Amino acid sequence: MSDMNGTKSKYLGKFAKKNQLSFLTFDFRGHGKSSGQFIDYGIIDWVNDLKNMIKFLKIQNCILIGSSMGGWVAMYYALQYPKNIIKLIGIAAAPDFTTELIFKNLSLSEKNKIKNNLIVKKKVSQDFYYLYSPNLFRRSKLALLKNLKNTFNKEAIFFHGSMDHTVPYNYNERFLFNKNFINLKLITIKNADHGMSDYNSLDTISKFI
Repeated sequence: MSDMNGTKSKYLGKFAKKNQLSFLTFDFRGHGKSSGQFIDYGIIDWVNDLKNMIKFLKIQNCILIGSSMGGWVAMYYALQYPKNIIKLIGIAAAPDFTTELIFKNLSLSEKNKIKNNLIVKKKVSQDFYYLYSPNLFRRSKLALLKNLKNTFNKEAIFFHGSMDHTVPYNYNERFLFNKNFINLKLITIKNADHGMSDYNSLDTISKFI
């Protein structure tokens, strides 16, 4: 539920400008300034947003960067359309999080709510909640990476923070043992949290662009 005005997007935008690189960031449907409600969509819809953006603007040879949920979207797109991407960067990327990180940890009553087409509200802080809708689970199931045998053979770099309590720092180690990402680097940054918006994390990430 982040948007394009976040710390990472702004930092990378300034980095791109300084290094004379073109830069594009946008809000998925149901996020930020884009239309729609978050609860109406799932990963496959946001993959299509990315796909349509790249197709409409005729973007080629791009470095694709995605954070957390956006990391899942970026990874899925790179596997499905590898010709358009020259490098993939994931920041605390969370592929298949709906099944591997969320649904497994819901209580029985919460799982029943989802099955009965109701929304589960999870408190994150005093004034912020995650909203888990049936659409999120149903429409994300269509984009699970564990069901893909596709290969992305260009450089893929996945960054994680050692203090990430949302997506464990070793979450993507499974890709070291399959053929999805042939040229893969996993980099763990000590003391970084899930946001990876601290200067050390952003400076490290930018060195790999």
